[in-house]
Amino acid sequence: MKLILIVDDEIDITETFSLLFEVYGYAVITASDGSAALALLQDRVPDLIISDCMMPVMDGVSFRKHVQNDARLADVPFVLMSAAPDRHDLSSITVDRFLKKPFQFDELMQTVQSLLPN
Repeated sequence: MKLILIVDDEIDITETFSLLFEVYGYAVITASDGSAALALLQDRVPDLIISDCMMPVMDGVSFRKHVQNDARLADVPFVLMSAAPDRHDLSSITVDRFLKKPFQFDELMQTVQSLLPN
């Protein structure tokens, strides 16, 4: 079973995404910010990371920098999402996909399926 890490400080988003991904057969773990996500990543390597940009403690851009500089995690597909993409300097990171909030779950699901082929 493929493992997806969802990183977002909005509990409604992590709960909704978790339920929907589980229906599609994915295992899901969640974290409320980049720092909490890094703690989870000490013990496991997910097949995909989906992260919000704007979060307390450690935002999505800083979290991505840590992930892409870690040899164990650098190749994990990374999806970044934000309601205000122009408020972030994304020049120092690379992501596999960027989703502008709000988006339809179908768009997210297509993204996940393209990054995690069977």
